[in-house]
Amino acid sequence: GKETTNEEIEKMLEEGNTAVFTQDIQVDTQKAKQQLADIEARHADIMKLETSIRELHDMFMDMAMLIENQGELIDHIEYNVTQTAEYVGKATEDVKKASKYQKKLE
Repeated sequence: GKETTNEEIEKMLEEGNTAVFTQDIQVDTQKAKQQLADIEARHADIMKLETSIRELHDMFMDMAMLIENQGELIDHIEYNVTQTAEYVGKATEDVKKASKYQKKLE
């Protein structure tokens, strides 16, 4: 706004015209309250974001553990399949031998 000179300020004070000063103080107070409300809202949003990030981190940690456990399970299944294939191969050979012996006995 307009710059007020010292003489104008003194004249206002002498005449008791202090409404100009209190009005500016009220406006400044309202602006400060609004800024505080904005800062508090931003802080609340940041806190929510932090909570969401922590939850996301926990989910990734849980997923990593599940993947590790499933990896061990898959390794165990792979071992069992390999063992089964070996047993089937050996059993096939044994059946062929038994068949030969049976033919010899006939």
